[in-house]
Amino acid sequence: MSIYLMKPLAFISILILMIVAIYAVGQYETLAAAQIKGGAPGDSSYTASQDSIIRGKNIFKAKCIFCHDPHSTGNVVGPGLKGILKKQELPASGRPATPENIRKQLSDPFDRMPSFDYLSKDEQDDIIAYLSTL
Repeated sequence: MSIYLMKPLAFISILILMIVAIYAVGQYETLAAAQIKGGAPGDSSYTASQDSIIRGKNIFKAKCIFCHDPHSTGNVVGPGLKGILKKQELPASGRPATPENIRKQLSDPFDRMPSFDYLSKDEQDDIIAYLSTL
């Protein structure tokens, strides 16, 4: 086989591999986003989008991180929130650990937590989407 014939074949092979890799990464991100549940209260079929999780993380950093550690269960001012939606109960109130009860805690908090009732439903959904990843 001529060297000139091999170069185009190598180029085409590399191009095909790159296209397959890009497709696979896109499929992985879609699958990862589809596996994250729990963003909308009372709707167990809700799937949080990656954008919602990122917005929720940003809101958490701006409003919640001063009192809550997202990566542990230890107390800062309030309880750590690691695995918050994987537990049976919310740490302070003892309410069932559901998206609806997190929404309730945001708007009508238990104990010393300030109210965040000014957050829109979408912002609350975004925070819940982020919390579902912890």
